[in-house]
Amino acid sequence: MKLPVQRICVQAKPHASHPKFFEWQTATICILVPTRDRALALERAREELSRRRWALLTFDSKSTLVESRVREAGGELWEAYRRAASSREIIFKIFPHHFGAGDKRERSLSPARLTEGFIDRVVAEAGGRRLTPEEIGTGQRNADYLLGDYIFELKDLQEDVLAKSKHQRKVAALFAPDFRGQPEAVIDPSILKPDDLRTYLTIIGTPLHSHVRSASKQIKATRVLLARPDLKGGIIVLNTGCSSYPHELFGEQVERYVRKDSRQLDVAIAVSCWFETNGWDSYVFYRIWPEASPVSEMAAFTDAFARAFEQMMTDLLRGNLPRRHPRPIPPSPWLSRPRDSTSDGSRLVSRSHGTTTMRDNSTFDRTAGSHSLAAAGQRDR
Repeated sequence: MKLPVQRICVQAKPHASHPKFFEWQTATICILVPTRDRALALERAREELSRRRWALLTFDSKSTLVESRVREAGGELWEAYRRAASSREIIFKIFPHHFGAGDKRERSLSPARLTEGFIDRVVAEAGGRRLTPEEIGTGQRNADYLLGDYIFELKDLQEDVLAKSKHQRKVAALFAPDFRGQPEAVIDPSILKPDDLRTYLTIIGTPLHSHVRSASKQIKATRVLLARPDLKGGIIVLNTGCSSYPHELFGEQVERYVRKDSRQLDVAIAVSCWFETNGWDSYVFYRIWPEASPVSEMAAFTDAFARAFEQMMTDLLRGNLPRRHPRPIPPSPWLSRPRDSTSDGSRLVSRSHGTTTMRDNSTFDRTAGSHSLAAAGQRDR
């Protein structure tokens, strides 16, 4: 006797230990469970996800398949339905969101990460140098570079501030009113009112604020170590991992904190680098701020950076970049539970190539229309 077949479609991410998928390679997964008991079908679907080393992000749909409709649809869905109904086998189908996903042996093209060593070369080409151990001693807090009449300290934002739940809740509260009742809300700072935008920038600016205060102390200490009170202070800030920052506003925010909290810093250089891909075509961008400066040291740094970046990308494409050179790791989705009045369910906060999104993790009926296995023959509930 054939059993009814329940279809459950979810968004999921692989566990770090998954043998085939990287943790950031999310997917739509359709699970066919032969049973009359809908609650039991959900339980078995969760068990199957866990067994296959996938973590549930959101439910897309839950439905009971109607045999006549499935037969009419035919194709892959009909074959899967017949297998599930007759053999009582759980069918598990993965639809990856990324081109070429599912083979950890294949390393997808990704840009070289901007590193301290890269900035060392830029500063040297601009006419400066890294301070030597003899100049700064050991166990001392000090800056990194001497360039003309300036001491520069290098800082790098390598992690996204929204990876921390306390910041997720605050940001969710800002955007929730604009997406009330919707299953997905794109975190786009441009839609915020001026006051809310300032609040958003303050939330995500927490690590940047700390970097500026730290650099200020290091510049002050280095003047003493070098016995050069005449030297001016500067900070170089790289954004290589905080995708929550709008690239066009990053430089302004660096300057904001420099002016607000430091008497030791006279100039600031901000560099934001990001990578966009659809899995086939790939693009690497950087934005350096300020684009032009009357300060000769900053102008020399900007010109040297452009040349060094172009050479690094050329080396990457020609295969001349050392394999050990760090590469950026795409961020994996995370879950946040904002304390707002718009939803009693949790929200998924995820990022992809500089875009940040939030999704409700509550129950809703939605058809994944791009996949035949996920789109036909259902009776929604």
